[in-house]
Amino acid sequence: MKAPGDIRILVVEDDVYFQRILEKRLKNEGYQVVCAADGREGMKAIVTMDPDLVISDWMMPHVDGLELCQSVKTGLKEAAPYFILLTAKGEISDRLLALDTGADDYLVKPCDQGEIMARVRTGLRSVVLARELRKVSSELQAAHAELDALRAGAKHFPDRVHLCPTCNRVRAPEGGWLELPQYLSQRGIVAFGYVPCPSCESSTASASPDDQRRAA
Repeated sequence: MKAPGDIRILVVEDDVYFQRILEKRLKNEGYQVVCAADGREGMKAIVTMDPDLVISDWMMPHVDGLELCQSVKTGLKEAAPYFILLTAKGEISDRLLALDTGADDYLVKPCDQGEIMARVRTGLRSVVLARELRKVSSELQAAHAELDALRAGAKHFPDRVHLCPTCNRVRAPEGGWLELPQYLSQRGIVAFGYVPCPSCESSTASASPDDQRRAA
C-alpha cells in the first residue's frame, strides 16, 4: 500500500467550515488533500490531481455530488477513484440511488470524524486491492499472448527434421543443407551465442602458436 504521504484525497464540499475540518483531519493523517467547493471544481481537480479517493457532499450548487460521482465512474471506469458520498439524506431510497449511481460508500451527515477516517482507510485498502488485481490480470494477458505466439511459431516447425548422420547438417524444406544452429536461428526458435566449453578452451590454450593460427 502507498505511504500516507503518497495518497491523494479530494474533498468536494460547499460547507466551508466542514470542508476545513475534514481537510485538517485528513492532513493530520499524512494524506495529500485538495479541496473543491462544488462538483464543477471537483471534476477539474480529478483531472489534474488523479486522486485515489474522493469525499463529496451530495447537495451542492452547479454540479452536485451524485452527478459528479456518475460522471467520474462512467468516464474513468476501472481507473475511477474510490468515491464516498456524504449527505443529510438518510432515506433507504437515497442510499440505494447513491450506490446504484456508482458511489462506493455512503455516510449520513452529521457523521463522526472517526467513522469518516475508518471509511477512508477501508476505501484505500479497496483501491490497493483493485490495482493489484488489474496488475495480475494484465500480466496474465501478456503471458497468454506470449504463449499463443509460441504455439503459433511451433506450428511452422516440421514434425520431422532430416539430419545428416555424418556432418550433422539439416536439410531445409526449401532445399539445401544448413548447420543446425543456422537452421534453428532462421526459424526464430532459438538464438545462439558462442562460448567455448572448458575442454575446448583448455585445448586452445595448450596448443602451439602455429596450431592456434591455423585454428583461427
